[in-house]
Amino acid sequence: MPDSDEGNVFPGNWDVVSETLLRTYELWFPQNWSPVDLPWDECDAKNFSSDEAVAQAYWLSKLALFEKSGIGAFGAAAVQAATHQFEDPTKKFLSAVTFDECRHDEVCRRACARVCPNFPYKFKPKTELEAKAQANIFALYENGSRYWSAFNQAWGKYPLELIFSSFFFAEIGAQLIFREVAERSTNGVYAAAFTNITRDESRHLTGTLAMLERLADRMDASQKAMISRQLKHGFIYLSPLLFKPMEDFWKLPPDFFEYDQKLEYLAAKSGLGVPKVEERSEDWMKAITRHKSKIEDLGIPVPEIKEIGLAGLEVSVKKGDDIVATPL
Repeated sequence: MPDSDEGNVFPGNWDVVSETLLRTYELWFPQNWSPVDLPWDECDAKNFSSDEAVAQAYWLSKLALFEKSGIGAFGAAAVQAATHQFEDPTKKFLSAVTFDECRHDEVCRRACARVCPNFPYKFKPKTELEAKAQANIFALYENGSRYWSAFNQAWGKYPLELIFSSFFFAEIGAQLIFREVAERSTNGVYAAAFTNITRDESRHLTGTLAMLERLADRMDASQKAMISRQLKHGFIYLSPLLFKPMEDFWKLPPDFFEYDQKLEYLAAKSGLGVPKVEERSEDWMKAITRHKSKIEDLGIPVPEIKEIGLAGLEVSVKKGDDIVATPL
């Protein structure tokens, strides 16, 4: 670490402490893929009803909230890792994840442009369903600005190790649920895109676990308890996509969930394999249970998440609290 609290990207280093993290980063090269090369002819507005088209654009725009914020979040993390002289694979792994977030967001952008041009930003609704879809997305994005403000402030308030460690939880749910989307999608674009995205998320999960193992060595019991809180924050932040919106953070219209479910049903019916809420709850439980022992072996208590039936450390999160978690 440099002498200055502010740090500096110079002189830099090529230190390798975690061979697992290095190998995970190196997988990015053979696993590289291009959104441009997907079979986009299968993703065309003329193939769907107007309700089906807006439903697909709705779910992809919801996903894009987390992918888009991931570009900034992992990019900021890469800068912080370089500034504070973290080992070389950490800097490069985080940079590779940043590019993956760009790639995932690009899938969302291209699909929306084809099935429902201008959605959501400059879209002009013609039906109540279209208006509700757009209103839901704008409400999510407005809440996202609250998250981003808290995330930016976290760099000066919390140890870097604590913020970095919270990346892990997002990848647990994403890996399993995106695999479900890939397997359930009957549209070739979505099946291919989410197969690739699942592979990216699996690599992210392996890498963030390696980071967590490395960083846990530097943490005392109180810091590890703070990680438990971060894990709970991660669940709450990702809940609109990977479960259903948790009111601890999300301030949404009263009819948000009603129309969210109608739109997700239509999206799934038209070939975008979105799992139902009950299935997503089961997926979260499976994913967390699969990795629970790894987390606890590091001395980090898994938080209780009553909504999906997960027992663990009770973590208090007040309604309206800042959520300092990380995106997919």
